[in-house]
Amino acid sequence: MATIAITSLPVATSAATTDVLPIVQSGTTKQVTNALLFTNATLVAPALGTVASGNISACTSTGMVMVAPVLGTPASGTLTNCTGLPIATGVSNLGTGVATFLTTPSSANLLAALTDETGTGANVFANTPTLVTPILGTPASGTLTSCTGLPLTTGVTGALPVANGGTGASGAVQALSGPGAVNITSLATAFTSTGTGNALTLADGAQGQLKTIIYVAEAAGGDTGVLTPTNLGSATTITFNAVGDSVTLQFAGTDWWVVGFRGAVVA
Repeated sequence: MATIAITSLPVATSAATTDVLPIVQSGTTKQVTNALLFTNATLVAPALGTVASGNISACTSTGMVMVAPVLGTPASGTLTNCTGLPIATGVSNLGTGVATFLTTPSSANLLAALTDETGTGANVFANTPTLVTPILGTPASGTLTSCTGLPLTTGVTGALPVANGGTGASGAVQALSGPGAVNITSLATAFTSTGTGNALTLADGAQGQLKTIIYVAEAAGGDTGVLTPTNLGSATTITFNAVGDSVTLQFAGTDWWVVGFRGAVVA
């Protein structure tokens, strides 16, 4: 064979799968084909370096460590031991604002994530919350012992007790015609007689309570009304003889006491 300069070597051609390569094993020369060497080869602990392309679908491994892999869309998997999943970009199908709230759980972010809220401001929990201008509706129950600022004209119903600066009776006037009971729930009673000697009664009241009875009309001339309270201090009856007669009583101790009258006869 003639000597050929390196620079004049012919361009190598690709080997076919049927080409053979000589190998020496224990002093014996053997041959192996390209197909046997490179097709379905089993590599033991290879150092692959950087593989430009390839198909590893048939590879299996226990405890394989993959660095920055692009997994695509796995057909299945268990993420029990995985960490670092970002809520904002790693979880789908969350409602509007939910990812933001889970990342920064503030009252404002919770409000933005809700769709049926009422009111605004900070979230409220059951123990000693501070409510700003709430509309309470009609509470089923409650104790207002420490509350202040309740307006009497619009915030209180019923009779204000004497102990709280009231009269113990409502401002409504009882209209009583003929004999009967003078109530202790109204501050005043307007009495209309239907005959002579209409019998009127009055039960005991609350301590300090005031009660006024006024004779406002009569069915015929000469009609009268006789009031007999259950307990009347220093007297027994009060008689109304003419329209315009009146008496004001106050309950103190165990009795009603006359504190003022006009025309009525106390006896």
